[in-house]
Amino acid sequence: MLYNKIYDFCKVRNFGSVYSNGDKPTPRVQFLIDLLKSENIDYELDTYQSRGNTCYNLILKGDSDRMVVAHHDIVNPNIDNANDNSASVINAIMIKKLMPKMNVVLLDGEECGGLGSQRVSEQINDGYFNTIDWVLNLELTGKGGKYFFIGNYPGKLSNHIKSIFDCPITNTPYNDSVTFRRNGIDSVVINPIPPLNEGKTSCVKWNDDTYLDFSMLYNCHSSKDTIDTIDINDMKHFVEDVVLKILA
Repeated sequence: MLYNKIYDFCKVRNFGSVYSNGDKPTPRVQFLIDLLKSENIDYELDTYQSRGNTCYNLILKGDSDRMVVAHHDIVNPNIDNANDNSASVINAIMIKKLMPKMNVVLLDGEECGGLGSQRVSEQINDGYFNTIDWVLNLELTGKGGKYFFIGNYPGKLSNHIKSIFDCPITNTPYNDSVTFRRNGIDSVVINPIPPLNEGKTSCVKWNDDTYLDFSMLYNCHSSKDTIDTIDINDMKHFVEDVVLKILA
């Protein structure tokens, strides 16, 4: 099962953030190239310069008018980076495997201001992907399954998701959807998080009696973002019971 690749991916260590990239693909990018080859998934390694730095996007091109993205870059090279954002990268590849016509892009440089999403925004606006109606951005998708929230980014995609799922909408910190939207492209970030035990509350309410464990998001960039906080069954439920319905 492809979801199991999260365990191997989290063992791979980059040298640092995107600003530590050299003139060859980072260890994490090379891992993804090898994985795509082993799964017989066609890809394009898009190497480009941004702010004087070499960046690497992996483009899994399709013929859909929709796109899924997930960033592969990290900030802290000494941790698993399991939920931020290794799980989302594996989930995005699984989406491509299940929906071969989908456009999927694995982005570099999210952690440093959205370098990869700026590159893809320009490609979308230049017609490289033909017409793209909207971009679904996967962030922190390693735990939670069917329980999720979307960012507060009004538009066609947000309305579409809300027409299928009665999910909460939450204000979020910077993510690649901000860059896409700044370039006139409709985009929403989606983030599953597990429910709290009965009687406990948080700032994200799923329904009348269930709240979501928003505290998990504070694991990002820290030693708490470990592989044991990820549930591959939740990853499967999120992809196959949530995302595929959105993309259908």
